[in-house]
Amino acid sequence: MCFGSPKQPKIVYQGPSAEDVAASNAALDAFKTTTAANTAAFQTSINEQITAAQTSTQTLMDQLADTQASSGAGIDNIINDAPYAITTEDNVTPEDAQTTAAISKKKKKPSTLKIATGGLSASSGTGVNYGV
Repeated sequence: MCFGSPKQPKIVYQGPSAEDVAASNAALDAFKTTTAANTAAFQTSINEQITAAQTSTQTLMDQLADTQASSGAGIDNIINDAPYAITTEDNVTPEDAQTTAAISKKKKKPSTLKIATGGLSASSGTGVNYGV
């Protein structure tokens, strides 16, 4: 039995207000502006760094070319005249030569540990005692 007819609920959509939408759009616009400004500043900074690196590299290349031209034989003299250049000598006497010798094994000292096996089985408390 039904006492009266049930009423349908009234569904009303209540979304964000116009002020909320306007505030969100303003925040997005501010974010776009800030991001664009930051990107432009970063791009300018990167371009300046690249230009400075290229200028520095060109200066070093010019210095190397000048050094090569003034050294006569070229880059080989720069390497050979280095303070830690690798050189070999042909006139080394056998007494002055550095040699290696075979490694000899160390002699081991004899062990001083003595274990007396004769007295163990006769004393009480040693070994395994089974009751018979």
